[in-house]
Amino acid sequence: MAGTRRSTRQTTTTAPKYHDDSAPSGEDEAPKRTAKKTTRRKRTREDDEADDVKTDSPPPKKAATAKAKVAKPAPSQTNAVKAISTLKSTKAVPPPPSCSDSNRDPAGHQQVFWLLKAEPLPRYENGVNVAFSITDLRACTKPEPWGGVRNPQARNNMQAMRRGDLAFFYHSNAKPSGVVGILRVVEEAKVDETAFEKGDPYYDARSDREKPKWFCVGVEFVSEFDRIVDLAEIKSYAKDGGPLKDMQLVNNSRLSVCRVRKEEWEFILRLAGKKENKEEEE
Repeated sequence: MAGTRRSTRQTTTTAPKYHDDSAPSGEDEAPKRTAKKTTRRKRTREDDEADDVKTDSPPPKKAATAKAKVAKPAPSQTNAVKAISTLKSTKAVPPPPSCSDSNRDPAGHQQVFWLLKAEPLPRYENGVNVAFSITDLRACTKPEPWGGVRNPQARNNMQAMRRGDLAFFYHSNAKPSGVVGILRVVEEAKVDETAFEKGDPYYDARSDREKPKWFCVGVEFVSEFDRIVDLAEIKSYAKDGGPLKDMQLVNNSRLSVCRVRKEEWEFILRLAGKKENKEEEE
């Protein structure tokens, strides 16, 4: 096989108060001056009262108006809450797990599909070229171990795969990156021995053979598309509530092993020019 094959992985948040200052009436001149001042002050208040009567706006209503002004920001706060609520409602929903251990419905059809990434262009890890393309997979004469996955979510996805499951082969970090074909799972998840091999590009010194943490599946080539369904095209169908808006590939771009809903699977097949894949399912 292609001993150099390693798929892309992640090594793989806010009234005026009136004062009645009127002094007691007196007979000397000073008190008279004071009385005049008091009259002015009182007049001012009488004018206010007259205005209140004319406008039918008693003091309580003025206070209410003031409160209304203070509470003016409330609508914006409401809008903010609505905006947050909208964002939450449009958040991508992860693909649900299979309804059965076999990942098959009562009619025997696969329920959850997959997408596995690998890099077709040369890239070196610890001095080893980890490039692997769909052409390399085609050349394999026995099941190819999809090893080197060091991300828990990607590993869990592989552990959920069942023999016979179909998956998209995705060229990552390519020109362009995209779905290039289909592969089939022929061996269910088993311990990934590369985690214990010191010379391997994805050797994990913390791995314990007695309590293995990393697993891989065995896969085989099924078919190669006539055209690449590239990432830009896939993202274009994820905009504005498009049919691929919840696709794990789009919403968790660094995940090297993704789940694919049946409707997403069928949509991408149509983009690739493939109407049905009954023979491949068999």
